[in-house]
Formats: sequence, C-alpha cells, structure tokens
Amino acid sequence: MFDTAWLFRVEGSRRTLTGLYALAFNLVAVGFSGFYLYTSGFGLVSTQSNRGIYLMLTSVLVFLLYPARKGAPKHRPSIVDLVLIAATVVTMWYWIDQYVSYAMFRVSSPSQSDLVMGAVAILLMLETSRRTLGPVISIIALIFLAQLYYGAYLPGRLSHPGMSVERILEFTYSTQEALFGVVTATFATFVFPFMIFGAFLERSGAGNFFMNLGTAIAGRWRGGPAKVAVLTSALFGSISGSSVANVVTTGSFTIPLMKRTGFRPHDAGAIEAISSTGGQFMPPVMGAGVFILATLTESSYLTIALMNVIPACVFFLFLLSMVDLEAVRLGLKGLPAEDIPSVRKVLLEGGHFILPLVVVIGLLFSGYSPEFCAFWGTVSAAVLSWRHKETRMGSSAILQGLVGGATSNTSAGAAIGTLGVIIGGIVLAGLGLKFSAVLIDFSQGQLFIALCLVTLVSIIIGMGSSTTGSYIILSVVAAPALIQLDVPVIAAHLAVFYAACLSNITPPVCVSAFAGAAIAGAPPMKTGFSALKYGATLVLMPFSFAYVPELLLGGTWSEIVYATGLYALGCVLLAFAIQGTVTTGQHATPLQRGLFALGGAAFMFPASVWVDLVGLALTLAAVALLWRGRNRGTSRDAAAP
Repeated sequence: MFDTAWLFRVEGSRRTLTGLYALAFNLVAVGFSGFYLYTSGFGLVSTQSNRGIYLMLTSVLVFLLYPARKGAPKHRPSIVDLVLIAATVVTMWYWIDQYVSYAMFRVSSPSQSDLVMGAVAILLMLETSRRTLGPVISIIALIFLAQLYYGAYLPGRLSHPGMSVERILEFTYSTQEALFGVVTATFATFVFPFMIFGAFLERSGAGNFFMNLGTAIAGRWRGGPAKVAVLTSALFGSISGSSVANVVTTGSFTIPLMKRTGFRPHDAGAIEAISSTGGQFMPPVMGAGVFILATLTESSYLTIALMNVIPACVFFLFLLSMVDLEAVRLGLKGLPAEDIPSVRKVLLEGGHFILPLVVVIGLLFSGYSPEFCAFWGTVSAAVLSWRHKETRMGSSAILQGLVGGATSNTSAGAAIGTLGVIIGGIVLAGLGLKFSAVLIDFSQGQLFIALCLVTLVSIIIGMGSSTTGSYIILSVVAAPALIQLDVPVIAAHLAVFYAACLSNITPPVCVSAFAGAAIAGAPPMKTGFSALKYGATLVLMPFSFAYVPELLLGGTWSEIVYATGLYALGCVLLAFAIQGTVTTGQHATPLQRGLFALGGAAFMFPASVWVDLVGLALTLAAVALLWRGRNRGTSRDAAAP
C-alpha cells in the first residue's frame, strides 16, 4: 500500500512545511532527483540545461524550506519567498533558453534583458547561500564583485584597471565561466547523483548496518563506543561525504553511548566531529570537494580515490590510538556483552549492503564515469533492500529516497551559485596568479612557510563556508602557489583540500565540532579545541603531501610501504606524546613525551635514513625511560610493608 502521509509534511532544520506546500516541496524534490538520476544513467541533456536546472531547483527548494529571517512563517513560505521562487525560475530558464543565442550572436554585446536577468540571478544566488550557510560567504562574494569594479584602488600586485558593471554582469551570468561554471557543472553531473545514492543507501537500511558493524567490531574494546564512533563515521562518511551530516546521523547514536561509558561530554562530541570530518576523504565516495578536485586537476575520480587510501588509513589509525589512550587514562572498558552483536550475525543479516559499494568501485575500476557508477549503485541499493521484508524499498520508500537526496542537496548545493560568483571574480581579475605571487613573496619562496600560510588562510575562509566552498576558493588562490614551489599538481590540490577539511574542527568557527557539542550538551569552543587535539594529524597532512610523496603513491612499492609504515608508527608515537599515556597505562613524563614527539616527527617526515635512525634512537630512549620508571614503581610496591 502506498503511504501518502509523508507527502504532506517536510521536517527542516529551520522550517517545517505542512499541507500543500509540503506536497509542492516533495514533488519538486522528486522531479529534481529523478531528472539527475536519469541523466546520470542514460546521458546528459544540453550543458545549459544540466547547469541551469540544477541551480534553479536547488534555490527553489531552499526558498521553500529556509525562512529569510527569524520572524518569517515557520510552516509555509512567505509572499517574498514565492516571489523569489518565481524570479529564480524566470532568470534560470531565461539563461537556459538564451545561452545558444548569446554564444552565437551577443558575446561582448549583451542585451539589456541579459544584464537585468544577470543582476537578479546574482542576487538570488547570494540570498540562497545566505539563508542556508549564513551571511559570510555572500559577503565574500560581494567583496569579489566590488574588487572587479574598484580594481584600480587595490594595492600592489592585486591592482587592475577595473571593469564596467556591464562586463561584470555579462561574465558572471551570461557565460559558462562563473555562475554556471565548472563548480556548478561538477555538482550537477557528479556530486548530486552520489547524494541520491547515499540517500537510497540510508533508506535501504545500510546506515543501521554500518553502525551495527562498527559496534560488532569495536564494541568489546576498551573505550568501545568511541571506537564505534570512529569506525561508523568512517564507513558512513564514505557514503555521505558530509561531516555535519555524519555528526548528526551517527552522533545521535554514538555520542550518548560514549558519555554513558565514561567519556567527558566535550570529548564525546569532539571524537564524533573529527571522525565525521575524516569521512570526507574516506574512499570510495568521499566529500563533494573531491569531485571538484578531480575536475580541476584533470584526473580521474578513481585516481584521486586511490591516492586517498593511505592518508585516510593513517588518519584513522592516529584517531583510534588517541581514543584508545584516552580510554586507558580514564580506565574505561568496552560495552556490555549483551549490547554487542555478533560480527557474523551482522554480516549475514546486512552484508548485502556492501554490494552497492562494490558495484560503484567495480564500475570505477572498469573505466565508467562517476555519475554512471552512482546510478547503478543507487539501483542496486534499491534492489538489494528487498532481501528483508522490513527494509524493502517500495514505491513510497523510493520516492522518499529521491526527496532525501534533494533535501541533502539544499545544504550542500546552496552555496554553489555564490561560489561561482567568487570564482568569476577571481578569474576575471586574474587574482589567482596574483595571490599566488603574493603568497610566494611573503613566504620568500620557502615551501614550509607557504604551507603554514595556506593552512591559516583555509581556517579563515572556512569560517564562512563549507569544506567544498573553502577548497574551491583555495584551489584558485593557493594551490597555484604550491605548484610554483614544485609541489606536484594533485599533491598541491590535496594539500589545500585537507587544509579546507581542517576548518571543520578549528575554533573559533568549527561547524562539525559545534554540531557534536550540541548533541553532547558540551561547551562548543571546548569541544572544538578537543576535536583539534584528536585531529592533530589533519594539521600535518598538507605538509605530508608536500614532503612525503609516497603517501600519495609516489615512488616504487617498496618506498611506499617503507614510508607508510614509518608514518603510521610516527602517528602512534604522536598520540603517546599528546595524551601523555601509553597502552600499558603508564603516564609519561614531559621528557618522555618530548622524546615520543620528536621520534614521531622524524618518522613522519623522513629526510634521510639518518633521520630515521635518529627517530628510532629517540623512541628507544623514551621506551627505556618508561621501562625504567615501571620497574622502579614495581620495586617500590614490592618493598612496601
């Protein structure tokens, strides 16, 4: 029987639609997802239709679901919202309809209608991102538009003659370089189909399967709930690719468990936040920014996914080490046996949910495009859901999966138009190369200083944008500087991508940590600093890609294995140094922690065999001091009356 109740109610973070407005939202969402699911499997429509429809329907859904201000209606769109929806449809459809005519007859001579529609469309995109992500990214876009007009007043290398309003509007709206540029194309073509795939996987019961699998594997270990959070976030993150989505999805289960077994609230929220952030670069799906990365570096998505395997694994190894040592320090145990399902039972009941991922990976290795892989992954998830009666996706569940994919896109895709405006401002003014020159001058050509500056800039930009948004801006203004300093192209882009991920957990604005804090009932800033501690290797990753190319499969297999082994050992030693506790439960002295830190650094950034030997000597010295201290403690205990 077809369930219709859900059609007339839409739960949002800021507005709950009911009645006919909820029905309208769901119908648009189903059509939106259905259209792009079809094009991913059976071929694209025209370029302008692919890009224009994506921005149009994304904004329509945002104006329906997100109110303009606090006093706006909470259960229906306002008159202003309806006017904005109509304006969005008109301006986007005008571009779709007129693009061929413009490209053939009006280049450099836009009509008055082109300019008016362009001005309205830009304002609509700024409002779309403001409602969803706040005002910062829209303000940044306005600044980049203003610098195009007032270019003559910019200092030093950034200066340019300035452009007319007509030229700015034409380049931003009428061409395929800014508003409808590569960022919009990548989201419409690659990212959105994977969001639909993730929604279908979750609807089919795969989300519960991955949580149960994480509990079955790690539940009995000390600090089990935290390790469950790490594993489930890694598994779920490989599907969703969104750190905040991971936190609110898996965190609602893992954070209360961590608190119940003895973890402090701010640590519980932090562990979930950093685990979910790691999901953005956990193959096979990863975050939306990786699709942009593959496009900008002209690399295959499969190549990028393979290059992320080692960095993701060593990142989660460090995180698991930190969690384990925290459990040792607090004297925590695993979950009760009755709360831990059998691995065999979990796999027997839900192991088929791994098959959609196998389908995606298998098709990628076979050379098919990512969107085609997402299509068949989605189809396989729906088909495999019929193995159990309670998870079967009938017509109602399939429609809800389509709505879920479109709803996820309202937060992820809302900034895309505004990011296009920013990229247009950078490209038209030639700021990318200019900023890179400034960065190189400021760092005096020193790669280490340049990487420090890139990390700092990423944190600042990340305060007002998502990981994807931060990466897109950094890819234009920072990656070229690293490339000029002889960092390989893909390594440079991965360095700025990981630096963009860092902004999720870096105070003062760290959205993933804040989401974790809200669920844990912990102070947001305290949770942010704790997340930064648990994610210390994320700070080092941009440097690692520049100095240890073997992590990105650069070199022979023997070199890759050797460097990866040392790096993994260095991560464990760094965890000892930060936590001040070792696996035996001993507390390290400041000297021992310093030796572990220096030894770990030598292993993580090996300049030569001699540096490796120094790292080994420092590590052995720290272990010897710990052993000596332990024996002294044992002797004192034996001598005590």
